[in-house]
Amino acid sequence: MKILRRALLIISLLAIGSVLTGCSEVVDTIKEQVDAQDELVAYIEDSNPVIESAVNAEIAADEFVFMEEDLESAYTYLVETTIPTLEKVVEDTEAIEISMEELQPSHDKLIEAHKKLLETYTTYADGYYDGDESLLEKGDLLYEEYGVIYDEHEALFTELAEEYNLEVEIEEVELNNN
Repeated sequence: MKILRRALLIISLLAIGSVLTGCSEVVDTIKEQVDAQDELVAYIEDSNPVIESAVNAEIAADEFVFMEEDLESAYTYLVETTIPTLEKVVEDTEAIEISMEELQPSHDKLIEAHKKLLETYTTYADGYYDGDESLLEKGDLLYEEYGVIYDEHEALFTELAEEYNLEVEIEEVELNNN
């Protein structure tokens, strides 16, 4: 009889152990999801000011450059205001630290997009300086490339956020670029 009780006790302990292990796995999964959500929210908090700075530079350039008839004034604004702002945007984007490996492809696209935006406005500046319409057209093509790269960043980030049940709302800003 004692052997039977011990066997039942051991079986009971094993059953309790497996239930606790199952609960532990659920807790670990929830903790991983919460940690990932925290990392994504921290990334949003770090990247949004940088993205906003880039958008503000674009809006200002749209107002002060593309509506400007004086090519010298447009060039001056680009090299004294827009380009330095975008250089800082690239620097600040590269300085964002990523600890979540799955977030790196999205962040790499954001870096690439901001570099392309800087290249775009540098090309516009060269076109205004030289009075070269072909450089302005090249700037337009670079701007389109920037848009595609930035959209890839948004898609990768949104996909990752959805994977970790984090709802993300992306605000669109329309520019009249040229």
